[in-house]
Amino acid sequence: MVTSINKVGVLGAGLMGHGIVQLAAQAGCEVVMVDLSAEMLYRGFEKINKLMYKAVKQGKILPEKCEEVLKRIKISTDMNDLKDCDAVIEAIPEIMELKKEVFAKLDKIVKPGAILATNTSQLSITEIASATGRSDLVIGMHFFYPAQVMKLIEIPVGEHTSEKCINAIVDLSMRMGKETCVCKDTPGFIVNRLLAGLMVEASRIYDEKLADVQEIDKALKYALGHPMGPFELFDFSGIDTMVRVADGLRDAFGDRFCVGVGVRNKVRAGDFGQKTGRGFYDYNKK
Repeated sequence: MVTSINKVGVLGAGLMGHGIVQLAAQAGCEVVMVDLSAEMLYRGFEKINKLMYKAVKQGKILPEKCEEVLKRIKISTDMNDLKDCDAVIEAIPEIMELKKEVFAKLDKIVKPGAILATNTSQLSITEIASATGRSDLVIGMHFFYPAQVMKLIEIPVGEHTSEKCINAIVDLSMRMGKETCVCKDTPGFIVNRLLAGLMVEASRIYDEKLADVQEIDKALKYALGHPMGPFELFDFSGIDTMVRVADGLRDAFGDRFCVGVGVRNKVRAGDFGQKTGRGFYDYNKK
């Protein structure tokens, strides 16, 4: 296994991927951002550029430091450019068969001893690792959106993940300025199990017409100190995504994770939240 992580690959330049790239570069790593879509690559790199120069204007980082960080980032549409990385972090859609296919390819491309991490929020690390010949070096590295801002990286470990691998990823996470929580490989891990329970109960309160979404959101924010209410969070994260997470937990743990009808109707209507302009709130008016 690699003794230190100095070069990081990130597969996927989308919503989570570009944020992970920025964090790794700020941690002092050389970074290769790979996406099969050149458009996604350039869009992701442009977002990193804007955020870095915004930090310069706000006095959070010196201009020369900003340039150093950006110079550490290379972009490519070729997965073979990940071959020399000490660790590769996958940030592609939450589809098990797709992840296993990608990890099988990475296992053949990336140098022996390198760590393969997945940004999955709920899928089995052990099952993903089964597609490789290095199950001791496959691990979860669950970032939260937006990755540059959220303080935690959840680290679920597979059945065969080694202690050395865990320690290396905890160290990398700390270099990124994050807190970590290491947990066993179970559906939803820690955070999504806690969060889904809250979101499901909110959906039931909504179905029971006990209060409208604004009142339910205010209750959570002002009584419990959450930065967002449950329906603001549904819209922010993507209602379709949150329902998919809850359904996975329902399959594993039963109906206590069954989302209410009102939430499902939003998905059926194609109203997924901020990304479509409308969810429980209308963002086209803002």
